[in-house]
Amino acid sequence: MKLDWSTLALQTINALILVWLLARFLFRPVAKIMAERQASANALMSDAKAAKLAAQAERDTVQAEREQIAAQRAQTFARFETEAQAQRATLLAAAQEEVSRHRAQASAEIARERAAQAEAASAATLRLAVDIAGKLLDQLPDGMRVTAFIAGLANGVRLLSPAARAEMAADTSLRLIAPRALSADERAACAAALATMLGRRVEFTTEVDRALIAGLELSGTHGVVRNSWRDQLEQIHGGLLRDDGPKR
Repeated sequence: MKLDWSTLALQTINALILVWLLARFLFRPVAKIMAERQASANALMSDAKAAKLAAQAERDTVQAEREQIAAQRAQTFARFETEAQAQRATLLAAAQEEVSRHRAQASAEIARERAAQAEAASAATLRLAVDIAGKLLDQLPDGMRVTAFIAGLANGVRLLSPAARAEMAADTSLRLIAPRALSADERAACAAALATMLGRRVEFTTEVDRALIAGLELSGTHGVVRNSWRDQLEQIHGGLLRDDGPKR
């Protein structure tokens, strides 16, 4: 086969021209378009990445806000619970105080009622004792209402302190109280007994107080000496009230 160099040269030149033309008018625009598309794709990817980062940041912000709201809500619930417990404790303490106050009032009322009942019973007992004493005295000689108590009255004067006896001996307003009018002998016996105890003869007036039932009482400016059934019954009455008082 014979090679035609001229033809080969022309074909080679044509090929080079074609390559140049393709490079000039095809490959460069295509490469430019591809570069532009690559740049656009890169921009889109950058935008997408930025959007993703922004979305992540927004999500993190929302999550932080949620956590903060949850923490605030928990704190609020805890505060409400603490306040509720404090209010419950206050109400409970107030209720207990009210119950205690009512109990104390009820106890005091019961104590007053018992004291009133005891006093009424004691008063009834005292009245009964007075009635019994009066009936017993009615069966005894009338002189027993006075003479049997002269020695006791004199002994009561003896038991006074020396100063009290001296004041009574110097007292010019002594009164001798009896359940009935004294006879001359009874008055003389009383004067003699008092003179013995006071160391001197004393002057006194006499008074009648039937409430004494029986006995004598010597009253002066500085004191009283009692030896009567009324005094003894009142002492018994006071003892009954103390015994019937509230036990602790």
